[in-house]
Amino acid sequence: MKRLLPLVFLLTFCISPVTRAFAANYEIKKVADSVYAAIALPAGKVASNAMIIVASDHVILAGAHFVPDGILELIAGIAKITPHPLRHVILTHHHRGYNYIDFDFPTDVDIIASWQTWQALKSEYREFKNPVTFFDRGLTIQRGKQTIVLSNTGPGHSDGDVIVYLPDEEVLFTSDLVFNNEVGFMGDGHMWEWVMNLEMLENIGAITVIPGVGQVTDIDGIMRFHIFIKDFLTEVLQHQERGASIAQTKKEFKLPQYQHLPGYKNYIDGNIERAYGELKGR
Repeated sequence: MKRLLPLVFLLTFCISPVTRAFAANYEIKKVADSVYAAIALPAGKVASNAMIIVASDHVILAGAHFVPDGILELIAGIAKITPHPLRHVILTHHHRGYNYIDFDFPTDVDIIASWQTWQALKSEYREFKNPVTFFDRGLTIQRGKQTIVLSNTGPGHSDGDVIVYLPDEEVLFTSDLVFNNEVGFMGDGHMWEWVMNLEMLENIGAITVIPGVGQVTDIDGIMRFHIFIKDFLTEVLQHQERGASIAQTKKEFKLPQYQHLPGYKNYIDGNIERAYGELKGR
């Protein structure tokens, strides 16, 4: 009997349903009934989080920065949650010039996006093969008892960010309009509009917030990022008022209270360049 114990332990460990041990890009977490957050792992290939909604007979995925490996992993992860197939992807934004992301969904999946995101996709050299529904300001989807409210927030992190709100569950997916205790890519950002969008997000009244980057949070997470982006823009403005060039600003820029955050070193120079140009043109 004693000889069997190590084997039993090994088999138990190998078949244990711990998704993180086998996931390369995402860790999937349940946040409400039929609602899951796919959190981007630091060592993975994906740049931001996603949201999974299980409807009565199919699945809806929301997010952006979908690389082929990440799409396959999410489909496999969905299969562990439900037998229902993936039918819709809410593409919350797309950065122009990135032809290797957001193009490799199964062809039977319908894409829903803002008109700005659709224009960005059409500007790429790759042909988009999926059916697309795009909208201007808002779109509400009813799937059985599930109500899904989409809002095109306009310029912010990108030219046309879409947020996803589930009023019954009080779950909000902000996509990359919010980074929770991390620093992400701001290189296509419209800074003043971004700040105004954060004020709007704080007033939605969500209980659970799935950010674009970082762990699941709540309204406090939005408020923390709101403070960060104001501190960041204030520092850039102060350098501009002193007549500093972009090169001088990047060299002298200091936000010591945020330097410990993941992503700070990787993104800060590019973020400064974008903010400097945006604020200079005002």
